[in-house]
Amino acid sequence: MYKGRTMRKKDLIYFASAALLLSVSAQVAKADEVTSNEPVTTDNNHQQVAPSVETKAGEELVPATSYTAPATVVESTERASQPVDSAVTSSVSSEETASATESTTTAPQEKPSVGASTFFDAGSHAPASRSTDVAVQLKTFVDVSSHNGDISVEDYRVLANKGVGGVVVKLTENTWYNNPNAASQIRNAQAVGLQVSTYHFSRYTTEEAARAEARFYIAAAQRLGLPKSTLMVNDFEDAKMQPNINSNTQAWADEMRKNGYTNLMFYTSASWLDENNLHKKGPVNTAQFGIENFWVAQYPAPKLSANDAKTLRYNGKAGAWQFSSQAELLPGKHLFDHNIDYTGRFTANYKQTSDPTQGNLSGKISVINNDTMTGRFDVLISDVKAPNGVASVSVPIWSDVNGQDDLVWYVATKQNDGTYKVSVKASDHKNSTGKYNIHLYYNQLNGKQIGVTTSSTEVSIGKRPNVPVSADLSIDVDKSAGTFTITAKNLKGFENYKEIKIPFWSHAKGMDDIKWYTPVRQSDGSYKVVAKAIDHENVDGRYEAQIFYYDAQGQRKFVQKAFAEYSTGKPNVPVSADLSIDVDKSAGTFTITAKNLKGFENYKEIKIPFWSHARGMDDIKWYTPVRQSDGSYKVVAKAIDHENVDGRYEAQIFYYDAQGQRKFVQKSFAEYSTGKPNVPVSADLSIDVDKSAGTFTIIAKNLKGFENYKEIKIPFWSHARGMDDIKWYTPVRQSDGSYKVIAKASDHENVDGRYEAQIFYYDAQGQRQFVQKSFAEYKKEQPLSGTLSIENNNKDTGTFDVIIKDVYSPKGVRTVQVPIWSAKDGQDDIRWYEAARQANGDYKVSVTASDHKNSTGLYYIHLYYIQNDGSRVGVGGTSTEVEFRNAKTKTQTGIKNVNSGAGTYTVTVDQAPQGRQIKKISVAVWSESNQSNLYWYDAFPTNAHTEVNVSTINHKNLVGNYTTHVYVNYVDGGVEGFNLGQTALSPRVTVDQTAYNPHVSNGQRDRILRAAASLVGVRGGTAAHQQLVNDYNSVRPLPVGYAVKNSDDWCDIFVTTVFQREGLSGLIGRECGVERHIQIFKRLGIWNEDGTTTPKAGDIITFNWDQNSQPNNGFADHIGIVESVSNGIIHTIEGNSNNQVRRNTYRIGHGNIRGFATPRYQ
Repeated sequence: MYKGRTMRKKDLIYFASAALLLSVSAQVAKADEVTSNEPVTTDNNHQQVAPSVETKAGEELVPATSYTAPATVVESTERASQPVDSAVTSSVSSEETASATESTTTAPQEKPSVGASTFFDAGSHAPASRSTDVAVQLKTFVDVSSHNGDISVEDYRVLANKGVGGVVVKLTENTWYNNPNAASQIRNAQAVGLQVSTYHFSRYTTEEAARAEARFYIAAAQRLGLPKSTLMVNDFEDAKMQPNINSNTQAWADEMRKNGYTNLMFYTSASWLDENNLHKKGPVNTAQFGIENFWVAQYPAPKLSANDAKTLRYNGKAGAWQFSSQAELLPGKHLFDHNIDYTGRFTANYKQTSDPTQGNLSGKISVINNDTMTGRFDVLISDVKAPNGVASVSVPIWSDVNGQDDLVWYVATKQNDGTYKVSVKASDHKNSTGKYNIHLYYNQLNGKQIGVTTSSTEVSIGKRPNVPVSADLSIDVDKSAGTFTITAKNLKGFENYKEIKIPFWSHAKGMDDIKWYTPVRQSDGSYKVVAKAIDHENVDGRYEAQIFYYDAQGQRKFVQKAFAEYSTGKPNVPVSADLSIDVDKSAGTFTITAKNLKGFENYKEIKIPFWSHARGMDDIKWYTPVRQSDGSYKVVAKAIDHENVDGRYEAQIFYYDAQGQRKFVQKSFAEYSTGKPNVPVSADLSIDVDKSAGTFTIIAKNLKGFENYKEIKIPFWSHARGMDDIKWYTPVRQSDGSYKVIAKASDHENVDGRYEAQIFYYDAQGQRQFVQKSFAEYKKEQPLSGTLSIENNNKDTGTFDVIIKDVYSPKGVRTVQVPIWSAKDGQDDIRWYEAARQANGDYKVSVTASDHKNSTGLYYIHLYYIQNDGSRVGVGGTSTEVEFRNAKTKTQTGIKNVNSGAGTYTVTVDQAPQGRQIKKISVAVWSESNQSNLYWYDAFPTNAHTEVNVSTINHKNLVGNYTTHVYVNYVDGGVEGFNLGQTALSPRVTVDQTAYNPHVSNGQRDRILRAAASLVGVRGGTAAHQQLVNDYNSVRPLPVGYAVKNSDDWCDIFVTTVFQREGLSGLIGRECGVERHIQIFKRLGIWNEDGTTTPKAGDIITFNWDQNSQPNNGFADHIGIVESVSNGIIHTIEGNSNNQVRRNTYRIGHGNIRGFATPRYQ
């Protein structure tokens, strides 16, 4: 079940300090429920928390803890000596973390909200009772809902490899919501062998409502085909349910059992149970339902491993224990609830299935579809196997031009046949041509990456390489079966062929028995077809096969031929006949006679085909001759039936044998002339192409020899479609005697390539006569395209994403711009966004209402492209409705105008229009760990916006990280607190103040570089690495209250500790998370967002490995120190670079650079 709002990895660390201002048990909400009664397609992110950790709009990296303040507030004149609790945390990490020191101040009293969920974070105040005598199942389990989205089979295999043996899938909530992802989440888990259980999120407050929810839950399980033996869980956590919880839940259980569902369990917080390890008993009677039937949620530490949880064994009498809501089991994806199974009811049926990608390391790279005109090709990866199975396939590709400056890491897409595919465009590699390097890596299910193999290919743009066309063609003869197996191997130079064809015939039949076969592609890339001798009249002698392919333009290309000898083994009886043609010119007839027929072997029928050579067999007719008394055969043909043309005529004689096979016997010829003068037929035919209009104007001029024609016809077609799109047009006669017709490309499937027109006329006898042909080349102009869609529209936070797909311009697209503004007050809040390119080729812009004066209502979104020629062109537009409910109902706080050198900043407090009325504002600020320089600022609001100015003059003018807590006193008597985190200040010291900063000198930069260089070679896990971690943790308060571990990523620990050891933390602040450190750089005024600029020695450099192009505005995940810059190359020193401190180099403007920070060295 899901806890809290959706968070990226960088947000998770905030939970380590969720109770930063409190020393009481935190109550973390379970937000799987959906609060609206309207049907939805996904679960919402609603959360009611006391206390909570929130991310404010505009300052998403600053933790703000909401809590109830002390009942008694001391006046500001007395506060200087009053400490404010800043370091107490509710998180205890087993035996590894020392117990927290109790605060000497009065602990704030909890005021639970009506209807809020009540999930206890046990913290340091819960009894450390453990059930060490309780058996723990080997496998753990997780629970999922629509918040986890579609979980693939590969994802589930990763979970299984991490010890997960079961999954509990949310099916329903109340009586109206169904999890849209449940079917795929169940199906994919079953494919891996995980035990699948389900749960229902309850809302009932009466017995009848409980029974209705049970029936709704059952209906969903039946639709999904789940057996009645499935473990079915009742999840109750809504505080409104607590009155009559036992009787109502009993009604739910009775309804389930009545319908045959007896395998039931109950999920809730430890605080709801009357038998728990807390200081207060809950309303649920565990004896009534059986304590062993409960699955209990309780979180003793923010991040607790499964092994530690199995040692702690909280709630050991229950059936299962949910020990974490923030398990990073699939890094980079949604967090999971992680659970210990005590009784085996969630995991006992786990049966591991084999992984087809697990085995000895193998992989084959094949380059296919290499289009040398457009510079595109596909990479096909087959035989994918790795020792630990394959979670994903990565394919880095780059050209030989300028090193690896065009390197792109592709994630291959899995195909239905188990292969993986990557589509590559030269435009994504700076349009480089020549050799492209292709490497293959597997990301295994254990999280480790392994290199597999390499390959390369040649890439061209706008030209056709002279690649010889070849293939090996062979014919294997099986005389007993009467078959020919024709195989084509090693096909080369086919240029994106459309189709392969193999004609096959016997020489004895003079190609009369030819058949065009379509061979089948084999797994090894060869092509094969089996021909039967009986389909080729079963004659003896030589047979021939040839191989052709049709290229991208539909042209047929000859490749190779092969021969084979064949004999039936039967005696060879010569087949013969005398065939003659007698011509009667006056009657216009041909008398065709066949005599002396021999070797016909019980023939069934005689046929004589007859045609004129002038018509190219277009006038062929198959005659059935009549047997004469002398055993000969005769038929009379008319010249008029063969278009009455002059020239040579041909007759052949065939017979059909006992098997129905047609046998050729003999041929004969005759000359014929009508005696009429031979007038040459001619015409001039032309085609004019209008690409913009997509039309062809076909004109026929100077027509001669048409002899009283009846009609003119012009057939027109594309070669690419192989006459499949042919249309016969009737042209219109013009005043000058020419004929014209206009054809549309859209009527011929709008394909590119060669088009052909021919002109025919019908003569006085109705015979169609060919005259002339003409050709034209056509290439359509692809129009400007781009589609806008709105995603992730969050009505509470006033945020949404704009996704741009199908981005294309004929002139090329350099930049995608998205101007956005609200309908309120014209365009006074307009902002031009530059969209970021995503891995799948889409573009994305993230929008927050706080960047648009917190306006709500209608927002306009327009789309523009900056084209490669520098021009801007409009593409389209859309709109969306924006709500910012938090701004209407919740007080907003923040920090602005940070001046580190002056030692000042401003705290802002905004009254929510529909929120509680503010009476007084108190701000506590300090930098010393013992709060020795604590100072309280008071303000009384005069309007909805209040500002409080903070200065280090009131805090002994010390350099350091200043903690800011805001207490808002409301007219209704309530008090709300906000933790605005730490702000680094370095006030410029005077002669009298040098004692506060003894390390300041003119060589601060050199000291940092020497200190960083001295650590080069330090590896993770060594004593020197341990000392870095210890030094970082030695300075209190810790950033966001989190003590780093040896196993944590440590690039920022390295940077922070280098400055810390030199006494220069005030220059950059202290952090262990790169994205949060950037927020500190911004507050210090030292941040440079442009990753293409040239840094200086001593600057801080940050990276985003998920994006390899500028501008890079993605999530920062690595950091280092610039050692020097020369000849366009940046030299750095980085911690945790392949788990060690090492020197690296990057070209200026490298696509992975996120930005720079420039410390103000003295």
